[in-house]
Amino acid sequence: MRISSKMGYGAFTNNLSRLTEAQYFDTLRQSTGKDIQSIAEAPTRLMDVKKIINQKTMKENFIERNSYATSEMRAAEDAASAISEAMQQIKDLSVQSLNVAYDGNVASVGTFIKGILTDMIRNANADFNGKYMFAGTKTTPNSIQGDYPDMNNMPFELVEGEATADNPSGLSVVFKGNTDDRTINKDGHSTEVISMNPAELFGPGATSFFDPIIKVYNILQYTSEGVPRDSYDTMNTEEKYAIGQEQSVVAYNIDYLNKTTANLSARRLRIETVNDQMTEEITRLNEIKSLNEDADMSKVLSRLAQENTSLQYTLSAGAKIQEFSLFKFI
Repeated sequence: MRISSKMGYGAFTNNLSRLTEAQYFDTLRQSTGKDIQSIAEAPTRLMDVKKIINQKTMKENFIERNSYATSEMRAAEDAASAISEAMQQIKDLSVQSLNVAYDGNVASVGTFIKGILTDMIRNANADFNGKYMFAGTKTTPNSIQGDYPDMNNMPFELVEGEATADNPSGLSVVFKGNTDDRTINKDGHSTEVISMNPAELFGPGATSFFDPIIKVYNILQYTSEGVPRDSYDTMNTEEKYAIGQEQSVVAYNIDYLNKTTANLSARRLRIETVNDQMTEEITRLNEIKSLNEDADMSKVLSRLAQENTSLQYTLSAGAKIQEFSLFKFI
């Protein structure tokens, strides 16, 4: 009799186990929104999803790195534009100093030009998040070393050395960085230079663009004998000609600097274009990932309703099996 009461248990328990498992996984699909709940369900699809996630993560890392680089490049463009504007102002003052209206006031113009030169040095030492933008690969103060102990730890420095016949003020600009380019991998296939080379910014040696400015300052501040000018001093014809020559060099350097800045802008736009493309690729990867991974909620809810009905029916049938014995047939 005991055997007869359990004759139907095998099919009942198997069916109950299958329904319970199906209901469990569909409940997980409903709560997570993911179709694949175990490796055994769809190993190939799961591997495809993992590959998509890896590609997406790689592209997101490139986008983050590129975005930081383009932010720095914009800051470098702004600093270079400020330097160009300062050079233009020096050029205009140099031309104005040739006007007879400035006779007797040239020394004060020279003092003004020195102040603008100091501003140029400050912009040349501009940093982005604590890293110098125009010092090549020497981007931190610790990497900057001057030739003399009293020098600062910035890439560019205006120093006053020994006066000479050619340089009565003794002023010169010292560059303590290097002219190496900084590059990044903008994607998985190519690199891009993200820095503005100091030699392109300020000419050979990264300082030659300062030389004509210092020469203009010396002419305005000192006589041809190297003596500081009095407030009422005027320039002679030879000195005015020299000013004209030097301001034309400054004008040429301004054009060169603006072209260099434009090249940096073009490189930045290339990186931003790559970022836009990768952003679109991530959107497509998300769509493919969704097709492979996300559950069809309408189907899941329909199956849950069916599984619940089947489970209730199975439990009811199991209760009736429990009642059967040989006594029922006597």
